[in-house]
Formats: sequence, structure tokens, C-alpha cells
Amino acid sequence: MIPSLASLVNAFGDFSFAGVFLITWIAPDTFGPETVRFLMLVMLMEFVVVHSSAFMGTVVVSRAGKTARATALVGFGLFYSIFAGAFALVFKSWWPITMFWGLTLNRMLGVIFGQAPDDDQKAFVQRGWAASALFYLGGCFLTVLLPVPRLGISAAVIAAEHLTASGLWVDQPQRVLAFGVIYFTLTGLSDLKGHSWASRLKVASKGPASLD
Repeated sequence: MIPSLASLVNAFGDFSFAGVFLITWIAPDTFGPETVRFLMLVMLMEFVVVHSSAFMGTVVVSRAGKTARATALVGFGLFYSIFAGAFALVFKSWWPITMFWGLTLNRMLGVIFGQAPDDDQKAFVQRGWAASALFYLGGCFLTVLLPVPRLGISAAVIAAEHLTASGLWVDQPQRVLAFGVIYFTLTGLSDLKGHSWASRLKVASKGPASLD
């Protein structure tokens, strides 16, 4: 199967993120100070995005009216803003809220100006959500349970990040960097295939409840 232009663009973005995580893992100062802190926030926000996509994706592909879909998206957006706001407080940055609402508004534009998608498009959205959820959960468990080499993440690097929270990722940032490499690499490879393999997963065929 020849990847579409959209699949190639998405895969390029994923592989680029994977490369940034890998380079930072090996040489933390390559992209400037506090890059580890920023990438940690990226993975936390990715959790919110993956989780919210299960519901927002269903809204986008539903055959409900534009007003109903836009209202539902705003409602979900407000709810998930609570989580984005919590991350913003912990990391003392508005970036999580800005990023999340940027994604939400992007979905709303498609609802407002687009038509209801066909069955193939619905299936694609469901496969994409299933793949992202599986890769996120699998990558998280692997990097939490298995030993992960420090590479360039020294005690001095950890201290320079000025992390105020606590937990395994804060004490051993190499784990979240390895997580990012695994997650974005697998997502990029799946993008190239149009997430076709995910059609065999039961979760992909069921998906979240529909608004139709």
C-alpha cells in the first residue's frame, strides 16, 4: 500500500519527534536548556490528547448536525482543559492549555466547514485512536518496568531542569525520553500503513459511543 500525502506528513512529524527525544536522551543540551522538561510535558499532554481523541474523534465523525457536534467538542474541550491546566500549574507554563485548545479548535473547524465523513473515514479515525492508545499504554509500561540506560542524563542534567514535581519520570528522566522514542516511532510507522493493522483490534471496531 502506497502511503498518502497526509500519511507521509503525519509520519514525518512523528519521526521528527522521535528523533528529538533520542538526541536529547543522548546529548541533553543539543536543543537548549530544559529540553528534558519540555519533552516530559509533551508526553503528559499526549496522554490528554490521546484520551480526549477517543471522544472528540467520535464527535467529528458522527452524522449529527454541525451545531450539535461543535457544542459537544466545546464541552469535551472544557472538561479536558482541567487536566491541561493542572499540567500548566505544575510546569508554570501556559503552553499545555494553548496546545490543547489549538488542537480542539482545529477539530472544530473541520466540523463547522466540513461534511459528515463516510464509513471509510470513520474507520480510519477509530484505527488511529486505537493505535495511539495501544502505543501509549504499551510504551509507558515497558519504560516503567524495564531498565533504561541513562546515556546522557546525568545528575547534573536532572538538577539543571529545575523539576518541582516528584515521581519516577522526575527521578529518572531517561525513562520518559525512551518512552517518547518508542511511542512516536511506532506511531510514525503505523501512520505510513494508514493504521490498517489496527482494524484487527476489537477496540478499533467498537470505539467509543457514537453520537449518531
